[in-house]
Amino acid sequence: MRQIVVVVEHDASGILPVTHEFMACAKILGDQTGASILAVIPGKGEPAMAGEISSLGVETIDLAITGMDGYNSEAWKGALFQLFTTLAPWYIIVGHTATGRDYAPGLGVRLGGCSIAGVNNIVFDKTGPLFSRQVLNGTQNALVRPETEPCIVMVQPGAFRAHGTSSPLPGRVSPLPGRVSPLPGRVIHMEVLFSGGKIQPLGIKTVATRGEDLDRAAVIVAAGRGIGERDNLHLLERFAALFPNSVVGASRPLVDDGWMEYRFQVGITGARVSPKLYIACGISGSSQHLAGITGSELIVSVNSDPNAAIFNHSDICIVGDLFGFISAFERLLDFQD
Repeated sequence: MRQIVVVVEHDASGILPVTHEFMACAKILGDQTGASILAVIPGKGEPAMAGEISSLGVETIDLAITGMDGYNSEAWKGALFQLFTTLAPWYIIVGHTATGRDYAPGLGVRLGGCSIAGVNNIVFDKTGPLFSRQVLNGTQNALVRPETEPCIVMVQPGAFRAHGTSSPLPGRVSPLPGRVSPLPGRVIHMEVLFSGGKIQPLGIKTVATRGEDLDRAAVIVAAGRGIGERDNLHLLERFAALFPNSVVGASRPLVDDGWMEYRFQVGITGARVSPKLYIACGISGSSQHLAGITGSELIVSVNSDPNAAIFNHSDICIVGDLFGFISAFERLLDFQD
């Protein structure tokens, strides 16, 4: 039976929510192709996490990597290579995250397969699945068909809607070689030795976390490079003040340039937000930023570029000068008063 393997992403706090999006992607593939689904948790032995994943009705391998202190890309690649040469999976679902980008391409090379980065959708034709990913600076989507196996599918966070974590995941489970009757939710504990690595972890350095402002705000006015100058931020602050329970957020370039603090960054490397109203001001719409705003109830985008990628993901699109729009909005409110 063809097999889809989901590599669970986790940290010291437990399984990361994005893993459930990987499961949703695997289910789409499994439902359309008839392939079975198996989850793998690489780590130092994670029985509690394995139990959580197996409760979704998916057979789970708790892959303990001895000799590894903390996450190590060499260890993950080596251990998963050993496992996958035995399992011979068809598709391997990982995250297009900092961790996934670190180990997945190299793992694909070792397996003699391929990897597709930034997958945001799957479509099917008579020959099988095609994977969608953004190209041309996020302005277009390309459909990619893998020609080698296994194929590592690097899922863009926010692209697939996660199933509820309290109910079983529909679909089949997968047996390991030589096992005839797999049981939904079964956990298998395996151990792999890691030694002789050339990468030595020096520890984890934490950065200042974002405050609760973005989490609590009902309205987020987000600034991008299109605002032109740092001094223009006060205009967005004044604009945001027109809405109750609002805050000004930022795309990554503004944080990288030091215009705003990291705690206000929205996107895959910042905050994933879910306000009632998200107003993107001068933001082009990279896939990394879009991954952070998929939970928004209403997305309004203002950009002078009619081809801005963010318009493809917005409920209301306003093409024009940002500050002209803000002035017109303020005048409208004054008139209504």
